[in-house]
This record gives sequence, structure tokens and C-alpha cells, in this order.
Amino acid sequence: MIVAAIPPVISGTRDRLLAFAILAFMASELLWLAFGWWPFRIAAFGAMLTIVPLSAHRFGLREAYLLTLCITLTAFIILLHPDPVTAAYTALEQAAFLMAFILLISLIQQAAMTSQAILECGIYLTRQPPGRRYLAVFGGTHMMAHLFNLGVVSLLAPLIKRGTEGSDPLNPLREHRQINAMLRGFAWSVVWSPTAVAPLVLSTLLPDAQRGPWIAAGLVIAGIVMLTGWLEDRWEWRMYQPRPDQTAPPFPARAYRDFAFVCIALIALTIGAMVLFGGSVVFGLMAASPVILVGWLLLQQQGAWPPVKSRLREITFGHLPTAAPLAVTLACSGYVGRAAAALIPAAEWAETLGLEAWPGWLFLLMLSVGVATLSQFALSPIMMAVFFGSLIAAVPELPVDITWAALAISCGWALSMTASPFATVVLMIAQATGHTGREMTWQWNWRFSLLTIAILAVVFRVLARH
Repeated sequence: MIVAAIPPVISGTRDRLLAFAILAFMASELLWLAFGWWPFRIAAFGAMLTIVPLSAHRFGLREAYLLTLCITLTAFIILLHPDPVTAAYTALEQAAFLMAFILLISLIQQAAMTSQAILECGIYLTRQPPGRRYLAVFGGTHMMAHLFNLGVVSLLAPLIKRGTEGSDPLNPLREHRQINAMLRGFAWSVVWSPTAVAPLVLSTLLPDAQRGPWIAAGLVIAGIVMLTGWLEDRWEWRMYQPRPDQTAPPFPARAYRDFAFVCIALIALTIGAMVLFGGSVVFGLMAASPVILVGWLLLQQQGAWPPVKSRLREITFGHLPTAAPLAVTLACSGYVGRAAAALIPAAEWAETLGLEAWPGWLFLLMLSVGVATLSQFALSPIMMAVFFGSLIAAVPELPVDITWAALAISCGWALSMTASPFATVVLMIAQATGHTGREMTWQWNWRFSLLTIAILAVVFRVLARH
């Protein structure tokens, strides 16, 4: 049994051409990463540049602004950079990587959208008794985000909204607390998640950063943040007494077993692709995504191919064209981040600021707070992550280990999602629930955001000694 998917509207020939261009781009980028043959690189760049005009009818102000910024920075690179071809190529390569990554990872999300197991997992999380609902929603969102990405928000936000409708005067309070738990759980998954965009982008920019210690430290930070958020939630609503008759729903063991099976399959395929082609974790995830899509759909349909074929057609000609604006946005963000960093003499600035002599913990904290602060001006966190990552890569000597610098940038990304009303996840929740981004971040989460900054300061003081 699967959840019925609502196929996106297919607008005609232009969207079909766009879908084929996206398929050609994803295939070319994967083949380039696997074999390193230049014809594949040229084909990937050509397909990426074709996607932009074909998807222009779907663009909004954000895409127009970012494309204009790309053109402006390219002009500055041509005029000011000593090696404009290399600088432009590096920025274009970053754009292609981000576009391919988000499109390929979204294929897993499309399979999850029709999974009955995922739906049962979400319902179980949102129907927990008040005493453990925060931890259940935070932890469940945190774990499901690794496979479902932003799709977990698309799933849980309507469930939270539906579960808090009615005349009970305490329903707005319940909705408030569950939205907070979901937002925080999703935000802080990026500091260690093997599939989150932030760490994977930074891994390509800072190849000397060690993922093992990074993930371990990120897990510790996420655990401390979860516990702190739970205590803050209990303190804020300490006057609220839950009903004693509320009990937990039965645990959907089969649903969680199926979810765990897909996670294990994703890990196995990722490692297999890494070993087979000698690639990175990033490449392994990208290569595994189409296989997981087909395999998961076959599992949902108990091996029947015709309904799987129909669903693949919906994804190809419905989902991919509608995903193009987000893919272009991330590509532009990657391009802008690398191009802007190329125009800044990072080594000279670092020497002028005496960066090497800074306290390590302060440097790390400034990275996190800097990403979160700039996100208040509607600058994309991915753009800031690429920008700061590129700058750090160009600095000859850092006051801390480069692994912790990469971790600090991803922590800034997480912080921006509870502090900035312009974060993508905040906008998605706002659309699903009717609450404004300013309400969820500046009003509901200002105390939590300050607490997380304090937590980071303490953790960074410990990490800076190692």
C-alpha cells in the first residue's frame, strides 16, 4: 500500500524539453564525477546552461536577483581577476555540483512521498503524549531529514496542523510547540548529516576536513541542542499541565523497519559507488539516489513494474520541471559564493587582521554567527557556506583545525534556520501552517537561538584545544 501522490501539473512541450535537459545534465555530471572525461564536463555545463532559459517561466524575484548577481560578479572577475578563466570555471563547477546534488537527492524525497511507512512514522511522532512529544518530533525530524530532506517538513507540517485543529483552547499552544520541535530538529541535523547539503559542499571546498571527527562532534552538538531545547520548552510552558489520559499510539515497528532498511540500502550503495569509482561520499550519495528511487518504488508496489513506470514518468515530467527553480537557485548560490570569494584577497586580509593569533574558539564562533547574521539580509545560507568555505580554503594559516572551521560554518547554517525568517525551511513551514517567518524565528525562537550560540561558544572552546 502506498500514499497516493498528486502529480504536478505538466505545462507542455517546454516542460518536457526542460525535463530532458535535466536528465541529460544529471547523467553527464555523474559520468564526469565517475570517469573525469572532458566530454561529460562540457555536456554537463551545456545542459546546465540550457536549463536556465527553459525554466525561466517558473522564476520569481529570487532567481532573477541571483542570476543578475552571477552576471555582475562574472563581469568583475573578467575585469579584476588575474586569472579570470580559472576563477569563472571554478565557480561554474561549484554551480554544477550543487544543481546536480539537489536534483539527485530530491529523487529519494520523491520515493519517500509515496511511502506508507514514512506516513506512519510521521503520524506516530506527532501523536506522542505532551511529556515526550518535543523529543519525539525533534528526534524524528532530525533522523528522517537525512533521507527525506525538506520533504520531512512537507510531511510533518500538515500533520501538525491537522492534529491541532478544533475548539480546544490549548491547540494553538500544542501547534506552537510541535512546530518549534520540528524546525529545530531539521535545522540541527545539518551539522552532522551525511546527506545534508552544507557538510557535503564544505567537504568539496575543504578536502582536508576530516568527516569522522566532524560527524562525531556534530552529533554531540545536536544532542546538547536537543536537550537544551527540550528544557527551554518545558520552562516556557511550565504552567501548562498535560491531560493525564493521553497515551502514546502503538509503535509502528514495520514502518520503522522499512525506513531503516532504506537507510541501510542507501549507505551500502553509497559505499559501493565510492569503492567502485574511487569517489567521495558526495559522489556516492549522488550515484545511489536514482537506484534508491527505483528500488524503493518497487518495494512499495511489491515488484509490480507498470505502476512504478507510471510514477517515474510523473517524477520526470512533473517533479523535475517544478524543481528547476530551486536547482537554479542553489547553482547560482554556489556560483556567487565562489566568485565573490575569488575577488577577495583572503590571505592578505587574514594577515592584516592577524587571524592566526585569534583565539580559536572566537574564530569558530564568529564563523557561525557570521553565517547566521548575514542570513538576516535574505542571503542564502548555502551562498554564505560556499563563500566562507572558499575564503578559509585560501587562508594559509588558521588559528584552529580546518575540520572545526568546516563544522562551525555548518553550525552557522543550522543557527540561521531558527534565527532567520528568510530560511527555506521557515518559508515552507509558514506556507503550510499560516504562521509568519518572523513569528517562528524572531518571536518563538529568539531565546533558543541565543542559547545555541552560548552552547557553541562552550563547545568551540573545547574543540579549539584539539
